[in-house]
This record gives sequence, structure tokens and C-alpha cells, in this order.
Amino acid sequence: MSDTKSNPPTPYSQFCLFKNLSYSLFEDDWINMVESWQTMVAVNAPVAEVTINMAPFFANAPRLLPVFHRYMNVAEKDPEFLSTLTTVLLSTSLLIKVQHILQSTQLFAAYVVALKLDDSSASHTEVMQSLQTFLSGIPEDKRLEIQRVFAEEEASDSMGLSTYALDTAMQLLHADTQLYIDILSTLQLNQVENMPWEEVVNKIKALVVAKKPQAWSGIDQFLQGLHWGQQYHDSSLNDMDVETEDDHVLEMVEGIDYYPDEDEEELGSFAEGEEYDLDYASFLQGVQDIQADSFSGNFAKMGVADSRQAVETC
Repeated sequence: MSDTKSNPPTPYSQFCLFKNLSYSLFEDDWINMVESWQTMVAVNAPVAEVTINMAPFFANAPRLLPVFHRYMNVAEKDPEFLSTLTTVLLSTSLLIKVQHILQSTQLFAAYVVALKLDDSSASHTEVMQSLQTFLSGIPEDKRLEIQRVFAEEEASDSMGLSTYALDTAMQLLHADTQLYIDILSTLQLNQVENMPWEEVVNKIKALVVAKKPQAWSGIDQFLQGLHWGQQYHDSSLNDMDVETEDDHVLEMVEGIDYYPDEDEEELGSFAEGEEYDLDYASFLQGVQDIQADSFSGNFAKMGVADSRQAVETC
């Protein structure tokens, strides 16, 4: 699945690039990069400008920069590839979680294919059908964990629930993953379908009493706090947020790749010698073409907070 000159980099390869870049950055720097990329793409900034203004974020992972240049050269010639690259970038955090669950290169590669990230003609229904086909073929425990990740992502996006809120709900339900998924889905009916809060609470009560009646008292208090106290609508990290999955947190903090032996070839061979000179010359030409453009000045001062260990395997 490694890149070739005749084919654009696969979504898997794109993920490898962004995953390794994210591990070389502090969380705030990664968020800053993603938001800056979104802003520039939203206003149809030239690809060369995007390349220039993203380059500072590679300061802690210099070996990834030639790969990034090569991918952006492809994007300059193919707008659809830029769209795919953007989709993969925005999905990187979720994809990392799924990769961590699957713990299998083959399964994860199949999952990425099932998402049809590089098929702009695929409808939402087709993607969901493809995804369901993939999920039906993996062990139930892994399927539930992936569905949990999906449910948490949706609840966080639609309701602004913090990691602390999600962890609290899971603990109150005695780690019943399926019930937790069902409750997160039901909670969103208040926003998605404008269902009255009292009706949402009644639906959740019926779910909990039917399966975990001993948990209802705690869940009832949780829902009251969620509705009135607003203490769970906080996207900032707190002490509780960083006390889960110690190994995974250490991996993110220290920049340690969880898969040190997997798929380094997915990033493709690093350009060297004359090949790199040509790639870099093309990049510099793009810089010269837009130096006078005032748009890039808005982003040129971006940087990263501190040096981190570079991680360059997927």
C-alpha cells in the first residue's frame, strides 16, 4: 500500500502522516494546526499557501516534511485529493482511537477502506453500509468499543460533553458499553430531534431500569446536573480527564508511537538527492509566487510551543 508516482497517496498513508505529526505536537498545537488548515481550505487558499503555513508545525518532526511536500504537490494538481487530505486530517484523532482498539494492521486498513474517504461520489448511505459490513465481521468486543467511540464523538460534537462527563456516565452504568451507547444516542434526541428534555429522561430511565436498575439513582443525578448545572459542558481538560488509560496518555504526552513496528512504508520512501531537490525546488517556487500575497501574512506567525520527540512510524 505504499505510495507510487502514478497513484496518489492512499487515505491510510495520509493518516500515517497526520498521526505521526499529531504525536510530535502538544494537544493545543495540534488543535491550532487543524483549525488553521480548516480556515485556509474554507476560503480556498492556494495549496502553496497552505503548505507554507503548515510547515512550522513540522518543526519537531522534520523527516515528515518532505512527505508533506510530496502530498501537497499532489493536492496542487488534484483538488479532490486536497478534499480527501482534509477529511483524513479532521478524522485523525478518531482514527487513532479506532486503530488503538483494533490492534491489527490488517483490520485497521480494512476499516479505512470501508470509510471510502477517497470516494467523493460515495453517498452517506453507501458509507454507512460499507462500515456496517466491516463492523459485522469483527469480534463483538471490538465492535462495541468502536461504536462507543462513534457515540462519544457524536455526543461531544452535538452536546459539548467533556471527557469527564462521558467517563462519569460510563462509570455510573457499571461499564455496560451497550447501555452507555444507547443512552448517549438517546441524549442527543433533545438536540437532533428537539425532543423535550423530560421525554428524553423518561426514555433513558426505561433503558436503565430494564438493564441496570441499581444505576438509575446515579444516572438521574447525572442527568439533573447535565441539564441544570452545566458542569459537564466543558471541553477543557481537568484532573479527571487525564486519569484514564495511563499507557495511552503516556503515549500522547511523551510522543511514543504505540505501533513502533507497523507500516513505516505507508509514508513512502523519503525523497533524497536529486528527487528531493526537485520536490523542494517546486515548493520554493510556490513560496516565491505568493510571497507578496497578503493572505499568507495572517498565518505566517504560527508556531509550536515546545520541542517534542518526533515519531515517524505508523
